[in-house]
Amino acid sequence: MANKVMDTLRWLAILGSALWAGIHMTLLGIKLPYTVKVFFGFVIAIAIVSAMIYVSGKKEFYLPVFVFYILDTALLLESRISIAPVFGKRLPWTASAIDSIILDVIMVILSGIIYFIAKKSK
Repeated sequence: MANKVMDTLRWLAILGSALWAGIHMTLLGIKLPYTVKVFFGFVIAIAIVSAMIYVSGKKEFYLPVFVFYILDTALLLESRISIAPVFGKRLPWTASAIDSIILDVIMVILSGIIYFIAKKSK
């Protein structure tokens, strides 16, 4: 029973990470500074690697995935609440930003549950 729960959670995390990467890929098509596009490319790659970590079941990498989603959520919220360093202004609450924040929160919760279940089962 526990394995089925963990498998279901991992597949949800795979789907969430892929969806997260897809949402962020749409941002590469709009006019943004080069450094911002490089940053988005980097975090898109991390999200894809996160999905692959869940596919492979490499439990030793569950904590870094959890930390990635926490940091991404914090950065996204920080850029909407105070001044974003690259832009020199507070970024707007767009539909894409709201989708990303919702998905980030889901991924923080999901990756946290997966990490703590895996840690407990050692």
